[in-house]
Amino acid sequence: MRIHRLVALAALASVCAVAAAEPVSPPSPGRAPFVIAGESIPDSRVRPIPVLEGHAWALPALLEGLAQDDPQARARCCFLLGQIADPTALEPLADALGDEDRRVREFAGMALARMGDRRGNHPAAAALQGNRWWIRFWAVEALGCRDLVPDTALRDPDPLAALLAQEGKERRWPPARAQVEYSGPADASLGDVIHEAVNYLIGETDWWWHCGDYPQVLRGIETATWLDPTWAEGFGQAGYLYWSLGRDTEAIAAYRKGVRLNPDDWSAHFELGFYYFNAQKRYEHAIPRFARARELGCPPEPARMHAHALEDAGRPREALAVWRELAAAYPDDLVVKANLRRFEEPPESDRSQ
Repeated sequence: MRIHRLVALAALASVCAVAAAEPVSPPSPGRAPFVIAGESIPDSRVRPIPVLEGHAWALPALLEGLAQDDPQARARCCFLLGQIADPTALEPLADALGDEDRRVREFAGMALARMGDRRGNHPAAAALQGNRWWIRFWAVEALGCRDLVPDTALRDPDPLAALLAQEGKERRWPPARAQVEYSGPADASLGDVIHEAVNYLIGETDWWWHCGDYPQVLRGIETATWLDPTWAEGFGQAGYLYWSLGRDTEAIAAYRKGVRLNPDDWSAHFELGFYYFNAQKRYEHAIPRFARARELGCPPEPARMHAHALEDAGRPREALAVWRELAAAYPDDLVVKANLRRFEEPPESDRSQ
């Protein structure tokens, strides 16, 4: 995991006594605390934990990012501005409603609706159509802040999005508004902001993981990998969870996306290969993925899977060649030595003849 587990920050320092006539400034809250797995979170049945609210330090980079050429970058900025929920972002987000890219308009609308601005109603509702389930989830949450969750959202094909819609129908959520302003890295670039935001979202997924709510973990991981596609580990985690939940089509899509977006990361190739090997028994498909992981310098433990896949595919001579290569590369690896002996020494029954 890229996140470092942190203990929540201590209580804010008290304000020194001042004369009654002098204005009193609120104490600076410092860096935002991470949500800690197992801690009690009030009012968290289905709605996500607002781990990014108040990260005002990120506003300059995000507002500047709204002018980037890449529409994906602009959409990410809109999403994060909505999560931070600082009212100074309302007008820039309203301007983004005129963006030429549909995804940017939808995320700007969700951000506005989440903060209670009616200008976001229509584009947020439009996001319920033609998008993946985790985007529809965020659209439902935004519309719930406007008491506008449509009845159709109750029948969303994704159970988590439908459950959130039911909660939004039962009680209107208040508009999101940051109550504090947290500090962060000075002069942070957009890349710095996204990296930090993803760390906080990963912290939220850890909270849901310890609750046993794996769809919520997936929602967080899908969001995080969209924000930062270079987080290769996230695609592997998403693939594993989809596989565990019996959602095989989404599992293989996550693994393949990890390879496509991170072609030089050995773990992305290994995770796809292991899915082919373990879940689908498609050894011929697993072989090139394990071979590529080796080419990219994976450690000896995952490298062994290349030989195992060749053996299970009925290609023992090639498997033996790989074991010999691994024995030369890792002469002290006892597992490699044992497998090499297994191939090179005849079975006991043959020696007795």
